[in-house]
Amino acid sequence: MFKLFLLLFISATLSADITLQDIKSKPASRMKNFMIWQFLKQDITPKEADEAYSLVKGKNYKIYKEYIKKTDNKEIKKRISCRGKKNLLSIKDEECLKLAFSLYKTLPMTNKQRELLALKVKEKSKKELLKIQCEPYTQEAYEKYDANTILTNFISTTKKHRRENLNIFLDETFINSLSSSWKISQFVEIVLHDEHLDKLKQSLFNLRGDNLNSKTNFHLALNHLLHNNKDGAISFFKLSMQKAKHRIDVDKNYFWIYKVSKDKKYLDELLKSSDINIYTLYAHEMQNKEVDNYFSAVETNDMKASRDLKNPFEWKSILKEIREAPQDKLYELSQEYMNQEMIPVQTMILERAYSYKMHGFIMPYSNYLRDIKNDEKALVYAIMRQESNFIPSALSTSYALGLMQIMPFLTDDLSKRVKEPVESYEDMFIPKNNINYALKHLAWMKKSLYHPLFVAYAYNGGMGFLKRHLESGTFSNSEYEPYLSMELMANNQSREYGKKVLANYVMYKKILGEEVSIIHLFDRLKHPSETDRFREQG
Repeated sequence: MFKLFLLLFISATLSADITLQDIKSKPASRMKNFMIWQFLKQDITPKEADEAYSLVKGKNYKIYKEYIKKTDNKEIKKRISCRGKKNLLSIKDEECLKLAFSLYKTLPMTNKQRELLALKVKEKSKKELLKIQCEPYTQEAYEKYDANTILTNFISTTKKHRRENLNIFLDETFINSLSSSWKISQFVEIVLHDEHLDKLKQSLFNLRGDNLNSKTNFHLALNHLLHNNKDGAISFFKLSMQKAKHRIDVDKNYFWIYKVSKDKKYLDELLKSSDINIYTLYAHEMQNKEVDNYFSAVETNDMKASRDLKNPFEWKSILKEIREAPQDKLYELSQEYMNQEMIPVQTMILERAYSYKMHGFIMPYSNYLRDIKNDEKALVYAIMRQESNFIPSALSTSYALGLMQIMPFLTDDLSKRVKEPVESYEDMFIPKNNINYALKHLAWMKKSLYHPLFVAYAYNGGMGFLKRHLESGTFSNSEYEPYLSMELMANNQSREYGKKVLANYVMYKKILGEEVSIIHLFDRLKHPSETDRFREQG
């Protein structure tokens, strides 16, 4: 009985009362939107819900989902009802049909039903999509449609339908005509990540990269590599590098050209990079060079900070000041943040002043990490640096909270298991609380995962996502592993997040005086017994 009471108490306190007046008193910001989201989850009237929702800045589906549960607005209710309708042919209202329409709903229809629906819809693009769904699954049938219609039909359908019907060979003229649509990048990515689309993968060999972006050319290079066409892969890696807008993408292509060609001049090119990432760290280790463009401490004084970094509204003001400061005034601005509490802000300003050619790997909040080993400390700092840049009041668009960006639902769950549960979500902006919760979460994850990259993947995408990824046959002993599996992860956010956390981890291990080899860390990924409990422990 006491345990049940405790859980109910925690649930109640995490939904601390927020009033309309509280919301109105705050400036427009992400934090104000977060307050509105919390307010809408409280026991409020439809009128209060409408008033709160009118204060939302920008479009926010997360808030909208809570709002529609509370409002009596007839227009909103109608829109929700329309979107949920499945029988499109039964809808008489033109606006309602427009809201309800989707290719997913038209897929099970007969051709006759689609023809009838095409008479009812007004937009030419929807009529074309209904027409193309009636066609036989051949290139010849699709040639009379524009690229956008063809690619929308491919992208918006189901994985099962693609595999059973749309896996057809496309000749050079046809597939290159598709590159006139911006959706070609998504098409290439879907094909690359689905092993059952073998005919379309063959078709990608015909696609030229001149008019495609860096990311798409990189995917085409990987496709060539998967089919053991090394010359083709190098050609597309070079094209991807030429079109790259970010230094890490340049470095990624240099790394892969080296891996395929074995030419060490590409390692030398990586040594010239001012970025610290898994590719440059690999090159430094291979060439027996030390990374030296970083700092792990800044000069501080004993003065008390005049601003509160735990306050999201205060942080928004500070961030605006940093972004608006001229480049030649940044070092001067950094001197205003030499207080111990403001080390993350000073570091951020200095990195900007150095044009990001020097990187800060600071270690604040160390008093909350005293009782853990250096390896775990390196991992915590690696995640913290990536998640929040050490800003305690960081708040993401999905409302991940604080230093370690812990989601509200996870905060609720962890509150049942930590010794000192928080009383409200805002308490997660207090470093001690946030780190305490993160350590509890990481301890649970590390029962199943023994490699920092896999912990990072799961921290970002969830344990279930990682388990499915590992069980799909990734990280094998075949050529170019584990690097291919790292590049072929379908979840773009988790893929890039994992790379960044791994690079941070290696740097913090070095700074903490721990022996570390990124090459050894890569090699371990191919040995399940050293990385996770999900795969067969061979």
